[in-house]
Amino acid sequence: MSLDHRELGETPEAPSTILLVEDDRVSLKFMEAMLRDAGYRVHRAGDGRLCLQKVTQLHPDLIIMDVIMPNMDGLEACRRLKADEVCRRIPVIFVTGNTDEQTLQAAFDAGGNDYVRKPVNRVELLARVRTALIQSRMIRKLAEEEKLKGVLETAGGICHEFNQPLQYVLGVVQLLMMDIPTEDAVHAHLDAIRLRIEQMGEITRKLSAITRFRTRKYAGDLNILDIGKSTVD
Repeated sequence: MSLDHRELGETPEAPSTILLVEDDRVSLKFMEAMLRDAGYRVHRAGDGRLCLQKVTQLHPDLIIMDVIMPNMDGLEACRRLKADEVCRRIPVIFVTGNTDEQTLQAAFDAGGNDYVRKPVNRVELLARVRTALIQSRMIRKLAEEEKLKGVLETAGGICHEFNQPLQYVLGVVQLLMMDIPTEDAVHAHLDAIRLRIEQMGEITRKLSAITRFRTRKYAGDLNILDIGKSTVD
């Protein structure tokens, strides 16, 4: 039975982005064709320096990188990627014709997740790519769950501490409004206070309904919890 290329690749609904870093044009085109045929989005870089530039633009899901390249080799590029807080989670698969113990040890020490031997075999390449992407997704999911756990614990504490005082203040405001004529200016001020208290109550309701961890940009590089996107109504 022949193996369909896409059996080891991506589903069309959710194609992953791969940055292919290779200075040899023949090898580059060969691997690019196999990856595209398997359903992946592929971008190119000719050496380690270009890889570092493109990573910040593309935010790829995976990097496939040759070990030996001009300007900056794959080992140095990988070390720099793993030293960066944003890029360190991107898995790196090295491509190498030298599979001796010393070369492989250097590749893993640099932060590589796996390797593919040259000449590249299609089945091996696609299998290792798929495995690396699955592992990366699992790690991200676990990190997301840990964040969510912390957020839920914090949100639960906030809701507990806020709800009773809010309800008490709201009740007092409503009683005062009942004793003051609606045409009185004080009544309008109390009504404005009531609305603000109800808004605060809605925020605590959303905090108690958080089901996922979503953030938004606030100031500079600061990310804060996006309550609206973190809840399901």
